[in-house]
Amino acid sequence: MKQQPGVCTFCGTGCGHFMKVTGTAVERVFPSQNHPVSKGRLCVRGWNIHELLNTAQTINRPLIKKNGQFAIASYEEAIALLVDTLKALPPTAIGFLASPRSTNEEQFLLMKLARAVFKTNTISLSSDAGHRGCLNVLSRGTGMAGMTGSLDEICKAEFLLVAGSDITKQNPIVGSEIHLAAQAGAKIVTIDSRRTQIAKLSNTFLQITPGALKLAVAGIAKCVVQDGLIDSDFVRSSTKGFEEFSASLTQLSEQEITAKTGISIEEFKLVAKALSQAKTAMAFFSSGISGLDEDTISYIFNLFAMTGKIGKEGCGVNPITGINNLQGGYDMGCAPDLLSGFQSLSDQAAVKKFNTAWGVELNITPGRSVSELLAESPGQLKALVVIDHDEGLVRDAAALQKVDFIAYISTYKNKFMDHAHMVLPAARYIEEDGTFTSTDRRVQLSVKKREPQNDVLPGWKLYARIAEKAGAKWSYAGPAEVMDEISRLTPTYAKLSYKKLASTFGGVQWPCDEKNPDGTRRLDIKAAGSSISFAKVSGAFAVPAAGKDFPYLLMIGKAQDFWHQNNLMRKTFIPMREYNATLLDYPEGYVEIAPDTAKALQVRNQWQVKVVSPYGEMLLAVKISADVKPHAAYVPYFARDIIAKALTGHPEIFKQGEDATIPIRIEKV
Repeated sequence: MKQQPGVCTFCGTGCGHFMKVTGTAVERVFPSQNHPVSKGRLCVRGWNIHELLNTAQTINRPLIKKNGQFAIASYEEAIALLVDTLKALPPTAIGFLASPRSTNEEQFLLMKLARAVFKTNTISLSSDAGHRGCLNVLSRGTGMAGMTGSLDEICKAEFLLVAGSDITKQNPIVGSEIHLAAQAGAKIVTIDSRRTQIAKLSNTFLQITPGALKLAVAGIAKCVVQDGLIDSDFVRSSTKGFEEFSASLTQLSEQEITAKTGISIEEFKLVAKALSQAKTAMAFFSSGISGLDEDTISYIFNLFAMTGKIGKEGCGVNPITGINNLQGGYDMGCAPDLLSGFQSLSDQAAVKKFNTAWGVELNITPGRSVSELLAESPGQLKALVVIDHDEGLVRDAAALQKVDFIAYISTYKNKFMDHAHMVLPAARYIEEDGTFTSTDRRVQLSVKKREPQNDVLPGWKLYARIAEKAGAKWSYAGPAEVMDEISRLTPTYAKLSYKKLASTFGGVQWPCDEKNPDGTRRLDIKAAGSSISFAKVSGAFAVPAAGKDFPYLLMIGKAQDFWHQNNLMRKTFIPMREYNATLLDYPEGYVEIAPDTAKALQVRNQWQVKVVSPYGEMLLAVKISADVKPHAAYVPYFARDIIAKALTGHPEIFKQGEDATIPIRIEKV
């Protein structure tokens, strides 16, 4: 039996696995017993990734739309059309939407293609909402634009805070580690507006009013200050800016905190005391499309800084990515204002370094994200290059109609192809070498396990062909040479190479540089010789309130069998079976309401109701559950067309992700 090591590419946890590959077929997937993160486990998605890799729903030939229909073309013809189209436009009219599923090498070359070849800074990731805000807070606070802790140290934490995340469903292996820590005696505190699975496994669950998470965290911080629970020695020796943050908390009254969160101040005091007294502690929250806003993350960061739970073993503020290489996408500079390694376009020394290496003069005026332009200035984009998208952008269908030319580069077929004028196939990740950076800054090498089928080009080679057609002189022999260039230009990756990654089981966590040649497990304040800066906060707590016309607060989230709009899940048999089973009961989706709410509305399970908001309405089935509070409701966006039919009328959802809260009324049909 030939089993080849690899990295699971579903979520951002970065689990290790082995694949049995026979010819062109991936027969089975097995967990890696000694992997430092997954430790011999895989979730339901990871166990079935071979089904995705064997699916026939792949793009195998370049396609060009002619008279409204796709016609098969050659790579040469399609690349020529793409380059001629982009070259005829000003840089401000061209946009690139990168994929957080691509390898680091592919994302780096796409960033280089956008900036060095087509001179545009309109490049962003298709997961714009939360993770960038996390990185902004962590970078300003610590100088490290990534998780300050490490997943393999969860077992060393005595206190674990899960804030607004159904982590056992989004990142099951991380949730499993938290559960194991609880069994070993750690205190688990979950703050959420819905009783999630991790909430049921927690020692303390603070079920807050929907939309009150930021205020709840600020309430705990206020209790830390009032009750003298600050780690004074740590704050004095290792931080700056505490006084300003502490002063901002004085404006909060205990009455306001209790009234708006629905939690008594005594409960907050108990959490504050437990956090302060624990020797080690970690915070976890989702990032990416379901992420928290930057201000809420700032309060979480400051809470852990004032209690001395950052920069030590078993400690950390830890954003958890839902897509496998979202962290790597930002590391590679797929943002309108960043170069690789979170180096800013306003950093003259960094720009000069790239100019010299690439032999170009980079445009240093920051661009805007593709999602912002489509939402606010759709006519500005004349050409858009989209990589391996998970269908979410289809919500901007009207804006996409105003884009003259859309090129789609992907492995798998999905609905986004309908909006494209050209489609270019790219090889699957097992058909090329490449690296991925998981949520705890862990860079892992995935080696090629079979040759690409139908002569499909790997992404790095496709981008090199496009650059060459546009007149650039790229001469990479393979992705290992791309990593060498990344290392030369990116301080946090400076000592990384394929040779090092191939000889290091379980990957290397950046920063990996002269000072840390073997990588960095966690932020270490003593070793770094630097201080932590408290994040600036707004002091504003606009908690949504129900009213006479809209007496309920609606929360948005995922269901168990739904994951990133299911473009990938629909191509795997076992997860899709569970998804279809849910559809049997709720074919058009459901709204989850409390038993008291159902009684007041005089409705029963699976009865149809109309959910009406100031922005639109949708017909859904009732699901009665004690997991939501009275005067609250929850809708998972799992059903086939629920996004297109209903949620597109609610802009708050797409601005705030799962943190969105919308006043509604529910009418019996």
